[in-house]
Amino acid sequence: MKKREISPIELKKVVELRKLDATWTEIERETKVERRIAKRAYDEWERDQKMKEQEKVRFRIAAEAFHEHVNYLIRLAEALSNHLSLPIGPDEARSADQHISNLWQMNILEETKPNALSQADRVRQIRSTERLNLMIFNSLQTHTGEKLRWHALDEWKEAWDSCRELFNNLKIEGRRGVTNILNEEPDLLQEIESRSQKEAAIQRIARAMVHAIWESVVENKFDPKCPIVKVSYEVIDGIVAIFTEKELNESLIVLCDKALEILLKEDTIDLVKKLCDEVHKVRKAMDELAENLNRLVLYPIILHTRCGLCPA
Repeated sequence: MKKREISPIELKKVVELRKLDATWTEIERETKVERRIAKRAYDEWERDQKMKEQEKVRFRIAAEAFHEHVNYLIRLAEALSNHLSLPIGPDEARSADQHISNLWQMNILEETKPNALSQADRVRQIRSTERLNLMIFNSLQTHTGEKLRWHALDEWKEAWDSCRELFNNLKIEGRRGVTNILNEEPDLLQEIESRSQKEAAIQRIARAMVHAIWESVVENKFDPKCPIVKVSYEVIDGIVAIFTEKELNESLIVLCDKALEILLKEDTIDLVKKLCDEVHKVRKAMDELAENLNRLVLYPIILHTRCGLCPA
C-alpha cells in the first residue's frame, strides 16, 4: 500500500503546530493528517533541516579555512619579494640558498610563540617554522606554476652567487695590485708593518678597493668606457682601520686609487664588467618577482586554481 504523502501546505502546518508544542493527537485533529503520517513527515523534515545546517557549517568553515589559506599564500609571497635583495657587498658570506633559507626560518605567518624556550625547543621551533613555510611556498608554486615564471628565482640565485665569486676574484687581484704598489712605497709599507701585520693590512686595503668598486656599480656610476673608481675616506676609515691619523689614511686612499687605476686597465676590468652584468640580472629578477608576487596579481590566480592544501 502506497504511503500517504502530505502536501507542502500540510507539512508547514504540522511544523508550525509542533513548534508550539502541540501533541500529535492535537496536530491530527487540526490538520486532518493521521498522527503517524504527520510524525513521519515531521521527522523527515527535521533530519533534512539538520543536514542543511551541517552543510552551512561545513561551508562556513571551508570558506574561513580557504580565506586563511589565501592569506598565508599572499603573506609568504610578499615576504619572499621583500626578502630578495642584492648581496650586502664584498663581504657577503651567505650563498643565495642560505639567504633564502633565513627567510623560511622566520615567523612569516605571525603565529604566536612562547618567549622563553630552551635551546632544544628553539631548534625544534625553527624546524617546524621552516617546514610550514616550505609547505606554503610549494602550495604557492602549485597555484601559480602556469602563470608565473618561477625560473626568475633561479636566475636571482645564480646572479647572487656569481657576484660573490666575482668579489673573491677582485679581492685577489686587489691584493696583488696593493702588494706591487707597496713595494714601491717603502715608507708607507714600514708604517703599516709597524702598526699591523702586512698581509692582514693588504687584505683590508683590497677589501676597501672592492667596496669602492661595488658602490660604483650598485649606484650605476661605473662606466666601462671610462672606468674610474675612487676610494672615499669613509670607506678607508670604516674598513681598513690601520691608522687613526687622517693624513696616513689619505696616503692609503692614494695607494688604493693607484691600485684601482691599474686594476681597471688590465684584464680585471672584465671582472668588473661581469659584476655589472650580474647586478643587472639580480635586479631584473627581483623586479619581475616583485611584480608577479604582488597580491593584486596573485588573488585571481589563486582563486581559479587548487593545490593539495586547499580546503575541500
